[in-house]
Amino acid sequence: MDINLVRKANLQLLIDRQFGPGKHGAKAEFARRLDKQADYISRCLYPPGKKGGKGVGEDFAREIEKEFQIPQYSMDKPGLGLDESETISVEGLPAPLAQKIKSYRSLVDVPRYDVAGSMGPGTEPPEMNMVVDHMSLDANWVRQNLTYTKLDNLKLISGRGDSMAPTIHKGDAVLVDAGITSVEEDAIYFFMMRGQLQIKRIQRGLDGLKIISDNTQYPAIEVPGEREDDIKILAQIIYWWTGRSF
Repeated sequence: MDINLVRKANLQLLIDRQFGPGKHGAKAEFARRLDKQADYISRCLYPPGKKGGKGVGEDFAREIEKEFQIPQYSMDKPGLGLDESETISVEGLPAPLAQKIKSYRSLVDVPRYDVAGSMGPGTEPPEMNMVVDHMSLDANWVRQNLTYTKLDNLKLISGRGDSMAPTIHKGDAVLVDAGITSVEEDAIYFFMMRGQLQIKRIQRGLDGLKIISDNTQYPAIEVPGEREDDIKILAQIIYWWTGRSF
């Protein structure tokens, strides 16, 4: 795995562990401890390739470990190198509780696919969906901040184009729930239309669907009820790494 991606994931994991997932001002407090600006930490969390982003370099990784008193080189290991081999005894516990404890995961390993959803005119689907990387997310953060069908349905793709700006920008890492394959509510979806992969907002009306780009330069597309089968919903967008959930 790319060490830069590992360090980025660990940076977010450490912030969440120190200050609580989604806590207002957490990045600013984290930055203060390291004598950095909050914007510096934010840019370290940008997805690879995003303009203005920064990597968590060797010196900074070691500085973080020293300040927060975690073992050296923990920032270079998925999940901060935490030992997950220890198990909790479930002997004598009620069966539902025992099963819940045994299935508990402190980290969620989300596969990243070599797939880009167009936020513009559309992109050709790849010949095969290839996993090119993984991102380790703190399971507590996932459970507290995201709404999803099940953990195994969480996938990472990327956005391409500008039609969903300023909500989602070109190159943003996008977390999708592949367990959602129909438009049940107004949301942002990853779908195929006319053989092209798209990321757009979709609203359901009385007589069909309305496909909306957040960039007002792109007109909405009306899809009458009898043509809904032309739209194949692949997943619902539930988070993207500009830092806001939907």
